[in-house]
Amino acid sequence: MQLQSLLLLALPLTAAAASHSASMGKNSFPGHRAAEEKRSIDQIYAAAKKESGSLKVAWGGDEKRAGLPVVEAFTKRFPGIKLDLTVDLSKYHDSRADRAWAVSGGQTDGMDIAVLQTVHDFVRWKGQGRLMNYKPLKWAEVYPAFRDEEGSFLGCFIYSFGSIVYNNATLTEDDVPSSYADFVQPRWHSKLTLTLPNDDDAIAYLFSQIIQTHGWPWLSALAQQNVTWVRGSATPATLLSTTPSLLASFTTSNRSGGKMAAKAPSDPYMQWPQTGAIFKSTKMPESARLFMSFIMSDEWQAELAKGGIGMTRRDLQPEGTTVWEGENLEPMGFGRWMADRENVEWWKLQFETTLGTPQGISPLEDDL
Repeated sequence: MQLQSLLLLALPLTAAAASHSASMGKNSFPGHRAAEEKRSIDQIYAAAKKESGSLKVAWGGDEKRAGLPVVEAFTKRFPGIKLDLTVDLSKYHDSRADRAWAVSGGQTDGMDIAVLQTVHDFVRWKGQGRLMNYKPLKWAEVYPAFRDEEGSFLGCFIYSFGSIVYNNATLTEDDVPSSYADFVQPRWHSKLTLTLPNDDDAIAYLFSQIIQTHGWPWLSALAQQNVTWVRGSATPATLLSTTPSLLASFTTSNRSGGKMAAKAPSDPYMQWPQTGAIFKSTKMPESARLFMSFIMSDEWQAELAKGGIGMTRRDLQPEGTTVWEGENLEPMGFGRWMADRENVEWWKLQFETTLGTPQGISPLEDDL
């Protein structure tokens, strides 16, 4: 079943090139299908160079440095195209887009492109007619479940939370539990650093899965473990590498190597397609098409794979397996869960009741 269907359960160029550009219709209401991009990436670049201004991209993340690799790669590959990429929590990016659209009477979304965790937003935005239908290069290689069939949005790559990340200078793999249930044992008291589940929807979904497996007593016991609770999913990895007393986390990613390693749990955990789209209000449509085609290109996807990030393209799956075959992983579950906003808020309030409200400054500003 496709991503859109799952979420809806809840809710100057040559004459030939100019003709092609016009055929990339901007209407994102259901029933209008975009043609797949047929130009080469250099032909799209040539068209984009005729536009003026900065391409504004909202990039979901909780550390400013998270956007640096794609900015550096894009601007190096396409000199002359100005890229204004802002990293912030997806829940704030979508809020800003909605406010800009409301304040302007539907004339602007305040950004040209969004690549976010909040997968449910894209179906809503499509229904409001706010997305440009565009099928970038390599569209046909993206699993149908990760793309809107009319081209309004697509999953660009796969993120995951739930792997047990640990300091391998202190622990061996055998020292690390396979089940989250074991982290409430006395030996893990004061040894864990975790992201507050009521501050991040992806972490909330992970915790909901753990509780469905191990019950509410697990959360109550975890709350007694003197956990170092933080805002932001990158912060636990930083603390594991800098704080000797902290040994493990299951709400972060091991993308820095060094002192850290990761172990897949025996319990269900989570992954999702980080989803991207172009807003119909963009004044830089060719630059936006260029960016979307670049992040789906062999060149950029190979860089993602080096960092352990999963692929939504079927031709780039690791040899002998696919994203659908990961044990204890189901990449579409998060989308279904996110679509039911009443249920999401119920879970987050439950977590707040036990763990309290998130404290401290934004993870983008904490210098961790």
